[in-house]
Amino acid sequence: MEIKKTSMQAYVIKFIFKIAFCFISSLLALFLIFSYMINSHILLPSNYSQQMVEKSKENIKNAKEVTSNLIPENLNYIILDKQTLNVKKGSMSDSEIKKAKLSVKDPQIGINVYEVIERSKEYCIIHYQLVVQFKNPVLSKLIPYPEIALLVLFIITLLTTLYILSLQFSNRIKNELSKFSYITEKIEKQDLDFEVQNAYFIEHQKVMDSLDSLRYSLKKSLTIQFEQEKNKGEQISALAHDIKIPITVIKGNAELLNITQKDEKVLDFTNEIMEATGEIEYYTQLLIDASKNDDTFILHKEKITINEFLSIIEKDTLSSIGNNNICFNFNNKIPNELMCNIDSMSMKRAFMNIIINAIEYTKDVLALDAYLKDNLAYFIITDSGNGFSTEALKKATELFYTNNKSRSQTGHYGIGLSFANKVINAHNGKLNIQNDINTGGGQIIISLPIELD
Repeated sequence: MEIKKTSMQAYVIKFIFKIAFCFISSLLALFLIFSYMINSHILLPSNYSQQMVEKSKENIKNAKEVTSNLIPENLNYIILDKQTLNVKKGSMSDSEIKKAKLSVKDPQIGINVYEVIERSKEYCIIHYQLVVQFKNPVLSKLIPYPEIALLVLFIITLLTTLYILSLQFSNRIKNELSKFSYITEKIEKQDLDFEVQNAYFIEHQKVMDSLDSLRYSLKKSLTIQFEQEKNKGEQISALAHDIKIPITVIKGNAELLNITQKDEKVLDFTNEIMEATGEIEYYTQLLIDASKNDDTFILHKEKITINEFLSIIEKDTLSSIGNNNICFNFNNKIPNELMCNIDSMSMKRAFMNIIINAIEYTKDVLALDAYLKDNLAYFIITDSGNGFSTEALKKATELFYTNNKSRSQTGHYGIGLSFANKVINAHNGKLNIQNDINTGGGQIIISLPIELD
């Protein structure tokens, strides 16, 4: 549905006009209510009591005796002796009497009026106020100042209206900002198959259009990148398969020479050729596995006890160490007979890639610690080398990354850790690379969830 758009400036001006309209409307309503109550005699004007007193003055002056019947309704009075100013009778309170006596000598001007009516031997003093008041005596006592009450009602109404308008304004802004939050979250997660919502404000719509253009460009870029990665992986895999063919021929011929030749020097050469071709086959297979994308990486899981798997790793590690002067410390705290579902062949190669890499860099001690915590099996491989560089800590699992820039020594050539990381991630595990706090050597922590089914 097409949203009717407006500019931020127009919306703010409209908001200000709404406030002004509500203020004027509330003020007009207050005036109309007040006028109606005055005209309907629900409220008495401020000079009403004064007029009543003026009408009663002559009767009070000439009366033989002042009685309450002569006093206007709802007004208090007292009769004072002229000589002593003693109270003869009346309906005033003590505080009013004091003020009334003072008004005889010093008349006060203000809202509170003490009207002094002089008689032959006494004073009749009537108290009234120059304020609007309810005609009904009960309401007059409950709400002595109707004008203030109406003003308070006006302020409450105005504040309530302002609150409602401000709430609408803030909700509109929040709703608009939530659209931007939605887009940024989607882009951050690289989930680019979404439709950009229409904005209410023209200025926001321009930003929305820019973000939509960014989304489209980013999606196009990621699609191209994905295709390039896929093609690169396929090319690497195809190249690796092609390499295996001549390697197989070389290895076969070397084996034939090894059988037919009697010369020891020739046998040494053929053994070296066979060893070299074995290494090339190993790295070629690593390259094939590492070049596979996640869609073609298929696991063949099977039930196996963790300790059985670790026994295989221990045996292969000792074989890999061979005659090197390296001490292997294996500390296994995994409970016996604890089963898990893993692709044991892929996982073994992943572990051995890490361990062989560690053997290359370790000085004298290589450690493998295994334990169980919170349904996760942890495997910590620590060498006694110089540790990972800052760059290696960030990029060690990237394909073809190696900390040895010259590649002058044998090593994993940036394939082993990448493959290991892919296998472990495929098992819903994690591979963390760090340096050991105590020794400073390189340390790799593998955490795998225990899946019994």
